[in-house]
Amino acid sequence: MGRGRLRVFLPFLILFLLVSVQGESVVKSDTVVSISEEPVFLNALDSNGQESLAIGDEGIVFLIPNKNPENSLKLDSITDQDLNAVDFHPAGNAFIVGDMGRVLRYDYQDQRLSNVSGTGLVEISTLTAVAWNTNGGWAYIAADSGRIWRFRSLADGGEMYALETTRESSVTAIDCHPVVRLCVVATESDGIAIIDDEHEVTWLGGGAAIWNDIECSQGNIPVCVAIGSNRNIGTIYLDDSTQGVSNLDAVILSDLSGEFTKICGHSENRMMIVTTPYGLIDHRPDSQESFPWYDHVDAANQQLEIATRPIVCSWSTSVAEGWILNSRGDAINFVPIEIDDPLLTSLAGYTLAVVVVVSVPGIVLGLIFMNSPKMQASYNRWRRKRKGFEPSLREKREERRKRDRS
Repeated sequence: MGRGRLRVFLPFLILFLLVSVQGESVVKSDTVVSISEEPVFLNALDSNGQESLAIGDEGIVFLIPNKNPENSLKLDSITDQDLNAVDFHPAGNAFIVGDMGRVLRYDYQDQRLSNVSGTGLVEISTLTAVAWNTNGGWAYIAADSGRIWRFRSLADGGEMYALETTRESSVTAIDCHPVVRLCVVATESDGIAIIDDEHEVTWLGGGAAIWNDIECSQGNIPVCVAIGSNRNIGTIYLDDSTQGVSNLDAVILSDLSGEFTKICGHSENRMMIVTTPYGLIDHRPDSQESFPWYDHVDAANQQLEIATRPIVCSWSTSVAEGWILNSRGDAINFVPIEIDDPLLTSLAGYTLAVVVVVSVPGIVLGLIFMNSPKMQASYNRWRRKRKGFEPSLREKREERRKRDRS
């Protein structure tokens, strides 16, 4: 290997070794706060960029400032039913749904909850999902029976209709794209479906997996991402044109660990997949790449007690910083792990720190071997000698030269 090539190659070898020593996490935690002074059990969270709503059993609702969760506010409860799903309206308010057909409205102006009238069709249902469509004109509300309704508020109460061609397994999540006029439905055993702007349901398949959650890109990327059992991840490619066809591409991320339970939107091209045991995976919807972000082993090594509770969801406060909320109301921040060596930082930047390196010593030796003709020649001589082959003509010439010199 030439010296020039070695100088270019060596820092990357050091980087691989550095990443292997630090483990798979690219972030760490240095702050833990609790949003509640009393025991709670939280089920879901939605964020609008400035604040988040966390909801849970016995009608509990918390308003969380994204940058300062220690200043969280417990809203006055108006029900003792368990609350299961929440979604912000594009204008700032939010709908919350729960057991026994509970549909609540959060008003961001006075930070209060109220009951939504006109929802009699769902009054005995266990409601499991809610999402506003692209323009915020209708809310889709779903139940564990597989039924889906569309609802909008009117001056005299509300207007509600059941969607046709729904199926019978529990709807686990609904999300709507902010630009493409389509919504996506995840179910426990009937796969993935699309709801178009005419409120028609089209099933895309995927019934072999239990789909736990779904998240649509926050920007112009026309995809939504579903996560399911056995590390299944489904990419739904959206097309709302007149003759357009949306489709589902499902794969199993076998190289990553844990079970996928939730998926949380962080920015236009970043989602966080929540895992059990406690952890996060950085997923990029444009390239469909996934990287370890916060590994449960590293959380355990920090002796973080909150890592023993399921994650509800997470949100970002900057490109690489944010918070994780668990089911007991404990929030833990994440900040980047700094690389102290300025040479490595300038060469690798931030993104290379999330590369998953398997068997680092083998990779390093293999890369050196591929760039060294001398090592390759020595290996070939050893292999031929071990197998009892006659020396090659080149090897005989080298042996002759050595005898002549001596």
